[in-house]
Amino acid sequence: MTSIRTETETVIKKILPYLERRGYDLKSDFDFETAVVTAERYSKGYIDVLVNLGKPKPVFLIEAKKISKKLNSKDRDQAISYARSSEINVPFVVVTNGIEIQCFNTKNKNRILWDGKPLDKIPSKEQLKIALRTLKSNPDAVIIPLSSDSSLPYRPGLPLRQLNALFYKNHSMIRKIEKDEDNAFADFSKLLFLKLLEEKNDNEDDFELPYSYRFYELAEKPVREADQVKVAILSMIDAIIDRTSYGDVLKEGIKLNNPRTFYNIVKSLASVSFTDCSYDSKGAAFEYFVRATLKGKKLGQYFTPRELVQCMLALVGREKIVTSVLSGSPLKIIDPACGTGGFLVFLLQDALIQLQDKLKGRKINRSTYDNAVEIIKRRTFYGSDANKGVAASAKMNMIIAGDGHTNIQHEDSLSSKATNWSTTFSDCDLILTNPPFGTSEADSLTANDLLQYDISSTKGQHLFIQKMIKATNAGGEICTVIDEGVLNTDSAASLRKYILKHCRLIAAISLPGETFKPNKINVKSSLLYLEKRDMPDEEFEDVYKTTVCEFKSLGYQGSGDKIRGFNLDRLLNEISTLLLDQSGSSTREGYNWKAFDVDVQDLVNDYTHRFDYKYWNSETRKKIEELSESGNLTVAELNTIPTQRGKSPSAENYVDEVDGYALVIKAGSNISKFGKIITKGADWIEKAIYDELLEKGVEIEKVTGEPCNLSFVRKGDVVLASTGDGTLGKCAVYDLEHPAVADGHVTIIRPDLSKIDPYYLADYLRNGFGAIQVSRLFTGSTGLIELTPEQVNRIVVDLKSDIKEQQEISKALRSIELNYLAKLNEADLLLVESKSLLN
Repeated sequence: MTSIRTETETVIKKILPYLERRGYDLKSDFDFETAVVTAERYSKGYIDVLVNLGKPKPVFLIEAKKISKKLNSKDRDQAISYARSSEINVPFVVVTNGIEIQCFNTKNKNRILWDGKPLDKIPSKEQLKIALRTLKSNPDAVIIPLSSDSSLPYRPGLPLRQLNALFYKNHSMIRKIEKDEDNAFADFSKLLFLKLLEEKNDNEDDFELPYSYRFYELAEKPVREADQVKVAILSMIDAIIDRTSYGDVLKEGIKLNNPRTFYNIVKSLASVSFTDCSYDSKGAAFEYFVRATLKGKKLGQYFTPRELVQCMLALVGREKIVTSVLSGSPLKIIDPACGTGGFLVFLLQDALIQLQDKLKGRKINRSTYDNAVEIIKRRTFYGSDANKGVAASAKMNMIIAGDGHTNIQHEDSLSSKATNWSTTFSDCDLILTNPPFGTSEADSLTANDLLQYDISSTKGQHLFIQKMIKATNAGGEICTVIDEGVLNTDSAASLRKYILKHCRLIAAISLPGETFKPNKINVKSSLLYLEKRDMPDEEFEDVYKTTVCEFKSLGYQGSGDKIRGFNLDRLLNEISTLLLDQSGSSTREGYNWKAFDVDVQDLVNDYTHRFDYKYWNSETRKKIEELSESGNLTVAELNTIPTQRGKSPSAENYVDEVDGYALVIKAGSNISKFGKIITKGADWIEKAIYDELLEKGVEIEKVTGEPCNLSFVRKGDVVLASTGDGTLGKCAVYDLEHPAVADGHVTIIRPDLSKIDPYYLADYLRNGFGAIQVSRLFTGSTGLIELTPEQVNRIVVDLKSDIKEQQEISKALRSIELNYLAKLNEADLLLVESKSLLN
């Protein structure tokens, strides 16, 4: 296929999917950018798409214009001039701007009416024979029969942003007219489902609608007939309920009332081909409605990008589902937090595509194919969601994808009453899911529900993981997205030990930071890939290696825009063939991923039992080991006081500097990333409050017999910001004369001056290998990260040859930073100067 001009690229991308659905072969039936000399212009032009059906003589041509351009008679005349050229000579032409399609008779320039109607259509490949025969017998023909063609007229598919805008428009309209945002998603979904069924009927020979209404016909009615549109939609819903197997998704009564609402939604949906919208666009649009209508209801909705779903399928093995069905041992696959069905829809469609390829390749016969399809649709995929409207949408999505909706349930998966899976009966073979992050189930689960779980918790993710393990067959697999905090926090240590006891940890994979940002969710997440054991490993005797990996990119930016040139197919292929291959080097990397193997006994013996990539990073661990073997010391060994956090004075006691006695050092505002203490705008406390804290510390020391510094900072202390994104890791030496206290987010280190220079220690922790160790050791996920005093104590410090070398390094580092800041200031002054030229 030759290149397509920039001005018509988008249009061609929109028209080609339509032509493919009309039976044309994109590889053999078209030529692109065909040069032609027209008699009218005596100049060379280029035909955008020349339809020749793989033969020397063309049959019609397509002239494409920019989407922003309104079609006019000049566009028609240009196409017809090409058509009349001696080397082309076709009987009709198509002119399109990607939004509408117009067909014209080459001889008389009149608009062609297919079956007597001015519809935006191109004859199907099969109908083309009739059209050409008609035009051959009557070159002036304008009304051309297509054997009562009942197919839908052409409508454009929309890219992500435009489809989101369309859904936003409908949501806003429902909210404005109906004054009922709570039911907006469920009601809109029902009308969207009717439109999707209409397109399913248009694309599939074995599905018939039980009514004759079509959205594009209803959309042509004047607004004064909005009540007729409402009546038609309600009758369509009744017909689906009464006369098809899909009625269960529409039985919940529609709450929309105003005829104008029905009219506006129908008109909006009629303007789009959802068949030609990408899976990602449709999913994102659905997700917009979920976020908008469920806002504030704390359901923990986290929607999974298709690229991540594909990576997870590549990890567990893309052919596993179809192979199991063809072997007579079909898998039960469940997503217990299915949302609008993203995982299940993709898996269903992918399995059906594989079966079609096998049938086309004559690897299976028609009988085997039909039986496998039936099993895939009815007995393979299961999904649950706690929100009724969302679960109904998942059913709708599965119906449109291929009718696998039977096993979608509206239920709380964590309840003991859940029907799709159970903690008492293990029958799941593969769990692929992205459960809600950060939810508390304290209010939604009963005491009896909580008895299902061996490890007491009300955290949704902790309960989901336990139930996944309990509900999975021996030898079954679990691949789940997880909040990275579950892999590293102390509070989840017992859960990680539980996982190692009941499963083999095949892989733990760190996902890119932008994974969920397109959905406006800022969370650091990972994948866990587990295999259920036949029996629990009570004594943790199993010896094997687990793969710890990092995905550097999934092919899109934080905005959701695709990265130009990203080769997703290559990434997927390497995930499926190389990532888990432990036969070679224990450290391996490929296209946008890096992995290493860790002895599972190391995970068992580490008191944290952490699974996260940054903690087990082989390069970092190797350097720490080398430093320790060279006689270097840890922070615990360099600190002359117990490493501890400060204690925040009550905010009501804060005063301005003029009234204060002691500075309050806060992690976010008083420690700069360049190792300086910032006093501008700082909070202070009065001497009385300072003395009160001092007396309290003395009393605690008397009782415990242990030093209690509470929050007091002395000159020469190193203060380390120990919580928060963008804050954690900032470090400075307190070198001011007046007293100070640190708040609860700051760790205090009082270094042994005979072993280390405090400025070098601060610089090492904020800017050297110490900073890498800080990043390795902190726990939590985005927004809720912290570095505990115990973790600070474990940091190994490179002491260099002596204190003099430490001081020289620190002095040089700070000199470079001062120079950098000076140049930034100079650049700012230059920018101000440039702007003054225009004043």
